[in-house]
Amino acid sequence: MKKDGKKKKRQTAILLTCLALSFPAAKGELAAANDDENYEMDKMVVTATPLEKYLVTTTVITDKDIEAKGARNLAEVLEDVPGLNLHKGKKGNTAVDIRGVTSSDVKIYIDGVLVDPLAKMTNSSAVDISMIPVNNIAKIEVIKGPAPVIYGTDAKGGIILITTKSGNAYQGGNVSLAAGTWGTRNGSFSYGGGDKKFNYYFDAGSERTDGYRSYAKDTQYFNTKLKWQFDRDASLIFVGGYSTTDKDCMNAVDPVTGKMISYKSGFWPALNNWQYRNWDKSNLSLDYAKKVNKKLDYDIKVYRFTESNDLWANGANYDSTVTYKSSFGYSTSRWNASYWDSTLNGVELASNWKPNGMHTITFGMLYNNIDWKKSDSVLSNPDNYTWDDYKNKRYGYYVQDNILANDRTTVTLGIRHDSNEVTYANGSIDGSATNPTVNTTYRLDARNTLRMSYGQTYSFPSAEALFGTSGNPSLKPEKAKNYEFGLKHEFNPTLEGDIAVFKNDITDKINRINKASLYQNLESAKIRGIELELDKKFSERVKGFVNYTYLDTASTDMNGVVTDLTYTPRNHINYGVNYQADKGYRFNLTGHWVGRRYTADSTGSDTRSGKTVYSNLSSYNVMDLKISRQVNKQQDWYITIYNIFNKQYEEELFYSDPGRWMMIGTNYKF
Repeated sequence: MKKDGKKKKRQTAILLTCLALSFPAAKGELAAANDDENYEMDKMVVTATPLEKYLVTTTVITDKDIEAKGARNLAEVLEDVPGLNLHKGKKGNTAVDIRGVTSSDVKIYIDGVLVDPLAKMTNSSAVDISMIPVNNIAKIEVIKGPAPVIYGTDAKGGIILITTKSGNAYQGGNVSLAAGTWGTRNGSFSYGGGDKKFNYYFDAGSERTDGYRSYAKDTQYFNTKLKWQFDRDASLIFVGGYSTTDKDCMNAVDPVTGKMISYKSGFWPALNNWQYRNWDKSNLSLDYAKKVNKKLDYDIKVYRFTESNDLWANGANYDSTVTYKSSFGYSTSRWNASYWDSTLNGVELASNWKPNGMHTITFGMLYNNIDWKKSDSVLSNPDNYTWDDYKNKRYGYYVQDNILANDRTTVTLGIRHDSNEVTYANGSIDGSATNPTVNTTYRLDARNTLRMSYGQTYSFPSAEALFGTSGNPSLKPEKAKNYEFGLKHEFNPTLEGDIAVFKNDITDKINRINKASLYQNLESAKIRGIELELDKKFSERVKGFVNYTYLDTASTDMNGVVTDLTYTPRNHINYGVNYQADKGYRFNLTGHWVGRRYTADSTGSDTRSGKTVYSNLSSYNVMDLKISRQVNKQQDWYITIYNIFNKQYEEELFYSDPGRWMMIGTNYKF
């Protein structure tokens, strides 16, 4: 097939490029400047304020935390973070919501480069955080609440910043092998080396599984990161990566009757057994950082991120009880395909100026050019299609002042202007917005720190929402005001707590009632919530944590009808305990209790017997157990049992989770 041939050639070219560059090249990252190990430059941090000290609720996860948990991908790492709700459903993709805001309004950066450009061009269904491996991750920072203006003001939910490993801090090699339920087998290899003048790190891996309910998945990936330190005052960093995935999409099943559900509306009504083929991602970035003098530094970055996938459905699995819609142009006798392709090119300039000991002024600009094209859905013949092209250009300018008012008070004032242009063959829409953020921390005493934050966000409609099959060119941008008040308290040297009270007022929220309707603006959406965290060190061997999130959400449509936001649990508890035993044994037990969630289920979109409506999903509690042993400095092994009590539940309506399953693995360092 022509399409497959072009795909394979492109995969090979990208992989060879990354391999060639991985020997004499370097990596870039704005956020990695916070990496304590090897961005010294007289301890000057290019991103101004380290995020762990930033004036909002921030969760920092290290590589040691990831290793202790035994997580294999980003979804498994983030499931314990308060305020985050992960749910896997349609098309088998795992989405992450932060404080009730959907994943399309959550921005993810890897080494300072925005990933998943499809999320800003389409919907949250284009994002799957379970496809991001974690064996090359050094640190993850989750920002909830008003984010620094350097990362934009179009993320109502928050920001997830990922810093990958550098060779200077992770010397030597590591081989990891694992196998488990449903024919799952994973393997990876990494190696790092060098010194402060030049260091390198690369990793490659493969993940395969036959999958629960025939949900097969096959992924291969390669990443490299290289850094040159020219002198004390200048560095150049290169990052390159590539991954490719083929996977099935789980079919919806009625939890009462056990029958497969076929939807009457949507992309291909009545077709089941969908597949993603050639889900390819690549990223390249080059970052040059320079310290001009003790008061001024700057950072220049250029980057490119690509993402494409082929969505297939076999007409031979046509559900004859659903009316065939010939106007849709799909076939009930052959495979149907829809091709998606996107490219993000960007350049950024950031600088810090310290006029005195009280002020650190950060200012910068960026330009992003996103091209997205998809095959004409009316012509879903794999060998006969045309392209619909969408373009999105974004410009951003910002300035931020981090003020050390005194030894107890820190204030950050920021303002950012963004311009956005979306074009399609049938039209174009421009927009711009200027938004402020204000953040303050006040240290009451050695054990108590207060923080207060306020920020405004402005989310432009996506290209699909404006011009797609269900598009509405009259859509207004979403505007939101985000407030937060928090207190961090140290009860004693072994017990720490944190409380955050927040609200998010959204106007003109963009929504689509069901797959048959057009996108529209709701009148408003309101989110109110509380987060509580406790971390306890019981002894040198035993540590534990518990966190609780309460969310009160409501959306109001133009007719005044009020409902909860979908799949947002009102109550959510995470808990865990870690025990370090003798002879290198470690036991890690974690649990999650998730309350009822509103589904917005409608009888008009399916062919279920009896037309039962499931307006809410039941609450559930699951527990995972990891047993590991450090045999020696070079080798360890582990057994992880997921959902040890075999709880049956659904994260999204009609998509049940697999029950109990397990993985066995080992790591060898050299």
